[in-house]
Amino acid sequence: MKALPVLIIALLIFSGTAFAFDPKAIYQETAKSVVLITASDQGAGSKSMGTGSIIRPDGLIITNTHVIFSDEMNRPYNQITVYIKPEHLTGNISKDTAQRYVAVLVNYSSTLDLAVLKIRQPSSPVSFPFLQFANPEKVEIGEPVVAIGHPEQGGLWSLTTGTISSQKDNFQNIRGKNVFQTETSINRGNSGGPLLDKDGLIVGINSNISRKAEDGTAITGINFSIKSNVATEWLNSVGYNYDFATPQNTVIAPEKQKANIVPVPTYTPTQPEAKPQVAEIPAIVTEPRPYKEEDLFKQTEREMEGMMQDMKGKLRKKPK
Repeated sequence: MKALPVLIIALLIFSGTAFAFDPKAIYQETAKSVVLITASDQGAGSKSMGTGSIIRPDGLIITNTHVIFSDEMNRPYNQITVYIKPEHLTGNISKDTAQRYVAVLVNYSSTLDLAVLKIRQPSSPVSFPFLQFANPEKVEIGEPVVAIGHPEQGGLWSLTTGTISSQKDNFQNIRGKNVFQTETSINRGNSGGPLLDKDGLIVGINSNISRKAEDGTAITGINFSIKSNVATEWLNSVGYNYDFATPQNTVIAPEKQKANIVPVPTYTPTQPEAKPQVAEIPAIVTEPRPYKEEDLFKQTEREMEGMMQDMKGKLRKKPK
């Protein structure tokens, strides 16, 4: 009978190693696949900023439609720039956004609030680290998750942690728009970014926040993320080939533990990719336009700094 406590302790140690949730390790493995997105029209006053996830090594990105869509003009912005996370963040906007690329809108669904962008590759093509999707059917209420994004008033590539709180089908009375509810902190600027499980897989696309009830009562900790299977089904419907990743179940020694993160995989297309076609609604796809790259980047940098200053000014002016 003396061996029983030892056995229990051994099982607890084993379980803790196998199922540990390590936000730092998740962040270190996945943040390099999360991008900052800015969208605007040259000379126009409106602009947008959000987050996206690279989901293919050639620079295919998934985000929210509302990140790249101008309500004022009722069409997508025609100028989109994405920024890749530096090896080490400095807190200096200019330095942390030095690695940037022009992107084009490939496809979008206003109904589901999902969009696909493609990084315009330089003359020497780059292979980007990318994220994979989790099967949401295997995600349970109470499971820990993290979000990575660029919230207003916060720093770039911010990490927040929380849990899956609940789930809702046909969110906002939109058929097929199924979401997870999470109290993981997200704000404007997090839109389009990933909600990640302990394996570093995308369980959702962060999309909506609730901050005020109909009667004006303040709401906190109610946020919504479009389920990963909604994203994969839509991607497949417009000509891409996506399925769920299989988490790595190997127990890793504590000193080398990386939260069971699925290693960044290599990408080999299994079949020719179909020409994208918009699902649910007709889409306006931005065409590549002539531009001076240096001027465009300088303009985008100025606009992004101005955007952040505008956000700070608006928040200061809000009545308490």
